[in-house]
Amino acid sequence: MKLKTTLSLAALLFSPLSMADDILIVMSDVSEMTLKGGQQYRTGFYLNELMEPVKLFIEAGHTLTFATPNGLAPTLDVNSDTPAHFQNDQAQYNAHKSLLNKLMLTDAEHSPVVSFSRIEQMGIDNFDAVFVPGGHAPMADLVANDQLGEFLAYFNGEAKPTGLVCHGPVALLSALPNSEQFEAEMKKGKKAKGDKNWIYAGYKMTVFSNSEEAQAQQYYLNGGELFYWPQNALINAGGKYKQSEQDWQANVVVDRELVTGQNPASAIGVAEEMLKMLK
Repeated sequence: MKLKTTLSLAALLFSPLSMADDILIVMSDVSEMTLKGGQQYRTGFYLNELMEPVKLFIEAGHTLTFATPNGLAPTLDVNSDTPAHFQNDQAQYNAHKSLLNKLMLTDAEHSPVVSFSRIEQMGIDNFDAVFVPGGHAPMADLVANDQLGEFLAYFNGEAKPTGLVCHGPVALLSALPNSEQFEAEMKKGKKAKGDKNWIYAGYKMTVFSNSEEAQAQQYYLNGGELFYWPQNALINAGGKYKQSEQDWQANVVVDRELVTGQNPASAIGVAEEMLKMLK
């Protein structure tokens, strides 16, 4: 059942138990992650990567439930809190930032976010689609998360829309039968091998590219280095990687139920493809 625009925004977003029949939005709990040299890097979700799809989903009448592994309020990555990610359109930035504030997602006391365990209690089969935004944060706690892997296996098995953007697609690795070992090997600099039973083996997909990551590392990580890059991880796992002709250019790849976007500019395109599938 889908509850459409007759419901108020408050009802759509602050009663996850009764409204858990549409899109599951999965985010990371972490606000900091450890880099290769031991430095701590402040991170979180990217404003436009979350809010551009969220706004489109709400306007299309879909109900939303937000979840993080432990049910903690997610953190906004300060690097994304700028009109630059909205094509320097101040009005668009203001509209999306205002919606974020109304949802109170980042409010530690009032956030409507629930835990993965709560999603299990509510029943993953109550959801019609799942969406994962980026920011570096998913690399910290969504790669080897068994609960998330089970969620993704459900959406894959039922051919329900599964959308991820920028760094978000690293969450697909949670569905690897050997996800914990795979992540450990990637962090050690080894050429980790996926598993032939990975549900996304052979899928066409994209993620933040190595060339884009090199630039992000230079300008945002303050000289620090990630343990591994998402593009390498998905290729090693068995995905068929597709990159845009130019860095930072929107690139959306659709293969069966899976919709992936390469970078912040791809967020709207991922949402639009998911909405087509939900009609």
